[in-house]
Amino acid sequence: MSHGVGPDRSGSSVPSASVDGPGAAPSYHWPFGEAATPPPPRRPRGTGIGGVVAVATVTALLVGGGAGFGAARLAAGGSASATSDPARSTDPAPAPLPPGETTSTVEVARRVLPGTVMIEVGSGSGTGTGSGFVIDRQGHVMTNNHVVAGASKGSRIRVVFSDGRRTTASLVGRSPSYDLAVIKVKADDQLRPLELGDSRSAAVGAPVVAVGSPLGLPGTVTQGIVSALERPVTVNESGSADAPTAYIDGIQTDAPINPGNSGGPLVDAGARVIGVNSAILTLSSGQGQTGNIGIGFAIPVNQAKTIGELLVKDGRATYPVVGAQLQEGTDGVELTSVEAGGAARKAGLKVGDLISSVDGRRVETREELVVMVRTHRPGDRVTFGYTRGSSRAEAELTLGGRVG
Repeated sequence: MSHGVGPDRSGSSVPSASVDGPGAAPSYHWPFGEAATPPPPRRPRGTGIGGVVAVATVTALLVGGGAGFGAARLAAGGSASATSDPARSTDPAPAPLPPGETTSTVEVARRVLPGTVMIEVGSGSGTGTGSGFVIDRQGHVMTNNHVVAGASKGSRIRVVFSDGRRTTASLVGRSPSYDLAVIKVKADDQLRPLELGDSRSAAVGAPVVAVGSPLGLPGTVTQGIVSALERPVTVNESGSADAPTAYIDGIQTDAPINPGNSGGPLVDAGARVIGVNSAILTLSSGQGQTGNIGIGFAIPVNQAKTIGELLVKDGRATYPVVGAQLQEGTDGVELTSVEAGGAARKAGLKVGDLISSVDGRRVETREELVVMVRTHRPGDRVTFGYTRGSSRAEAELTLGGRVG
């Protein structure tokens, strides 16, 4: 549950469905650059589901053959044919729209493309590509951790703007537990920070636009709707609630998202960022389709904003922990161990207790419990509903914290 319980380690595989295992919430698996296809989700929404996968891509793996050659050239040269005219405009950034106001998809693209970038990590045949977006005029760019994780081991980061400009970037900080990272390019007057919205305003059925560099094609815009909210998505699952696996209270969308879209913005009809595109659900191998099938997930921007501020300030972020190990029981999530001095122990919880709700919201899986805890910050108070033997009760926990 990477939710504040077990040892601090970066897991490598998540629930199922490339996101979670059979019966688990969606999850991802990320070695940067590979579109992994984990096991099927714990609660299948249909048949033949392969899993949720991170949507960064390694150009060498996914761009090949005749069509790939063209895509590789566009990515390398920033050709005008790879982006729309609005993206190449040198006009001043449009003024933000009043809260709640919407505009056309063409206008949304005009506002968002100049602030969205393609990110290349590595060099030569090992170059991986993802997306990101400018968040301030100091040159900070937000993206996914799995896009730039290789930079922590010395790989070079290069940023390609929608008008074809290219520059190097440095890694400011990253959080594997939230799958978020911030990189920095040199500040200049051509930077076009995107307006950050409020992910709490997202509504099922509302139109959204995803922007990024799928398959190495920069400046790509796709449209869809918010198809679900509060969807538990996990990347790199482990049995510990405190492990730095990414647990996301995802915004689900049917806007086409493919490998290379990772880290790009999901924006509302007012061109305001409401999420960071991070993963897709794919069909199982052998069914012929490994790209977008109409189910993608984004990290809510409110959470991304909080973590981004920590990364800019300190180069690292913290996540909440409860100090317990978890496993799924028949009527809730069972505590299999409780750490001395941890939040669960201090609240009076014991091994064998079955957690059935967090702040009144029912939980049935480890992933759900962890995701709900992760929507809070260390030091916050949360209420766990639980069963001990034949008795039901509630316990108020003050969440601990770890760096990750």
